[in-house]
Amino acid sequence: MEEMAAWVRDVLLSRGALVEMQGPEALRALLPSPVAQAVGTGEWLSLDFGIAPGADHPADWLDKVGSLIGVAPGAPPTVAAARLAWPAPLPPLDVAAVLERQLAIQNGIYRPLGESTALACYVVFTFRYTVESDERRIRFLTIALNASASSWVPQPDQFLAQAWEHLEDSPQSGPSPAELAAVYSQAARAARSEIRKLAEGDESAANRRLARDAARVEAYYRGLLAQIEKRISRAPGETALEKERSRARATELDRASKLEDLRRKYSLRVRIEPTDVLAIRAPAGEIRVRLMRRKEERERAFHWNPVLRCLEPALCENCFAAAHPLCLCDNVHCLCEACLAPCPNCGKISCPVCQGRCRCRPTPSSDSR
Repeated sequence: MEEMAAWVRDVLLSRGALVEMQGPEALRALLPSPVAQAVGTGEWLSLDFGIAPGADHPADWLDKVGSLIGVAPGAPPTVAAARLAWPAPLPPLDVAAVLERQLAIQNGIYRPLGESTALACYVVFTFRYTVESDERRIRFLTIALNASASSWVPQPDQFLAQAWEHLEDSPQSGPSPAELAAVYSQAARAARSEIRKLAEGDESAANRRLARDAARVEAYYRGLLAQIEKRISRAPGETALEKERSRARATELDRASKLEDLRRKYSLRVRIEPTDVLAIRAPAGEIRVRLMRRKEERERAFHWNPVLRCLEPALCENCFAAAHPLCLCDNVHCLCEACLAPCPNCGKISCPVCQGRCRCRPTPSSDSR
């Protein structure tokens, strides 16, 4: 639970505590009296979010520490705005070299049109997601988008860490409510897609435990039914025979009920909540290109991120994941490989933005709330 320990550390530091990390998942802190009272502890606090016996449960401390910044389950996310005071002007970009190394287009070509400096609006979202089955796990995910260029910011934690010392409070730098709502819908869809991938390990572990417990239940009831079958074969009369058959039917129903209880116990439930939003106005190198696919073309701007020193991949216009490599439909919509993949049934390639889903393609399962 390294993310949880880092989050607790940052919140406590912001409230004037002295914090010392005791490893990636553990910390010790000296708390100011008001902070100690707010979280219900003494001035000395020691936390360990590892998996060893006696470790602290993240859910307990999520609510306690979250109360220091007004974060509670179901509460609206905290929104802050800042300006990146970059220490020096951005150097001129070698546009040809940047595009050749970092812009990968799978089924089209591009032509550079020019380069300039832009003031981009980066929006960094922190999502808390709870994975529940027979166990409860709370984790955090950071998603950062460039709202100005409609691009994905890779390595958002590294982006924040490197930009942090150059940030200045600037409430007027934040996006408008309409802009924030639009970029939030993109970030939320991207977060659901990422969390679905991250939860695959939890799903596999739950399935293994389900198979183990189901095998035990099956073995237990096989033994009971074998005993009943023996009694049926030796039943002295019709009344005794019907009684044993009735017992066998009840045992079968009880077995089915126990297996259904196990399936409910180990089924995965994922709840996703936004916890905070940070909007950052920052300079970026803007490279304008013309994207071309067959006879169609479209102009688009890509941003070179000076903090991460990379060209930010475009957002897929369908699922809002990072479109790298970039795939173009016949109308030059920017898509990821998964969204422009051939239909597994008929092999037809259809753009979900232009034409919607192929009729024979299976309908995707609904997203977890």
